[in-house]
Amino acid sequence: MLLALPVFAQASVLTFTAKRGEVFQVKLDNRTVNHTASNYVRIAPLKPGRHYVEFKVRTRQGVYQMGQKVVVPAGVEANYVLRTVSRSGKAYLRLISEVPLVPPVPRPLPRYPDRYDDYDRDYDYEPVPPRYDDRYSGNCRYLMTAQEVDRLIQTMRSRDFESTKLSIARDAVRNGSILAEDLKRVLQQFDYETTRVEFAKYAYDYLCDKEHFYYIYDLFRFDSSVQELERYSGRR
Repeated sequence: MLLALPVFAQASVLTFTAKRGEVFQVKLDNRTVNHTASNYVRIAPLKPGRHYVEFKVRTRQGVYQMGQKVVVPAGVEANYVLRTVSRSGKAYLRLISEVPLVPPVPRPLPRYPDRYDDYDRDYDYEPVPPRYDDRYSGNCRYLMTAQEVDRLIQTMRSRDFESTKLSIARDAVRNGSILAEDLKRVLQQFDYETTRVEFAKYAYDYLCDKEHFYYIYDLFRFDSSVQELERYSGRR
């Protein structure tokens, strides 16, 4: 679930994810963000500063409600995890990361000489926000592009056997790295939860943005699968 707000200078981003995959609704400064409950909400762009967030979390044990003040610095993506404790009937919010947002990189328009060979003409610059940026450079050697991920998914869809799909996906990521949002797309091509868990573990070592590994959690039907992945990533 994404919410688009008016654009602010030095805008920020705010995300909420349910640790165990529960669906929830969010109010930001007394304004409902998602009328349909979801296990992931991203609010962008967001005015930096203090905000009050309220949650209504729906679980098998009942409905949990809580409210909390958050402070979002300018120019960052602030990522929070929402956790419920069944015995106490309470919900807790925890900040897990604040990732700087990379400003758009200016790219000059191509210069084409006219019939007068006017090479001294001034050209405008078009800001182009990069999809992949330098903040991930330490873990992102040979990062897979969107086109490469699309080709991988197309190849996997052309195969019937789960084991063949798994082998293809492993070959694709072992020579480079992948973003969490793209890993989620790849995992959706598997039919069985056990295979998804297996490949998620394998791909973790090649994950560019390991702080976003939790993006994939809502793909899993069973809490035990999420807990297994949390333990695995915590040991790496």
